[in-house]
Amino acid sequence: MSTARRRGAQTRSNPAKSAERIEFWGREYLSACRQSLERARNFGRNADWFTAYLYLFVAFNNIYCLLASFDGREREKIAAALQEIPAHQLDELDNQQYLTLIRDLNDGLPEQFSAGPDFGVQLPGIIKMKEYFLGYEPPECVAHVDKVSSLLSSTDDKRETLAAVSAELLLAIRNNQFHAVKGPRREADLRTLENAYHLLLPLAEKLYAVAERAHTN
Repeated sequence: MSTARRRGAQTRSNPAKSAERIEFWGREYLSACRQSLERARNFGRNADWFTAYLYLFVAFNNIYCLLASFDGREREKIAAALQEIPAHQLDELDNQQYLTLIRDLNDGLPEQFSAGPDFGVQLPGIIKMKEYFLGYEPPECVAHVDKVSSLLSSTDDKRETLAAVSAELLLAIRNNQFHAVKGPRREADLRTLENAYHLLLPLAEKLYAVAERAHTN
């Protein structure tokens, strides 16, 4: 068994350790989340999308780990945390603006492929950027992207879409933020990070509210 798989198995087989960790660190995690969210908003107001998204994903990471009791791999923890968002709050994301942001990121051509040696390469969207820079075949990111826009969508459909968005699309962008030519004023990446910020912020805020209620009562 690989080291990563052994580590995952150990996490799953020791719920007592997870409970102990939450009991000891829960309030500290909330405090760190709150501080990172505040910094993310501040940098977002100044249109520093590189730094804003970095702080926002730090906050999101703390929140979903806490809500998922540190159990599972990253995508599994994200999906588990999203189960905690009340159904009526999912409807607040059910609008055309949110869907447009998803489509722009999932289907748009990354700036890296508009010039230079990769000009014209048919690699649509951030999922292919992930494959290109990180070197492995990505899963389908947002197969249920249309469902999140419909007022008739079921709660399960909406959660499935948001899990795909946050566990594949936004995580891929976070990973890509540290690969190839990157920096806080890198024009090629700023639109991607700005859109990703606006997609992730409402999810992080809603999850933080859930975590705060659960760990301060």
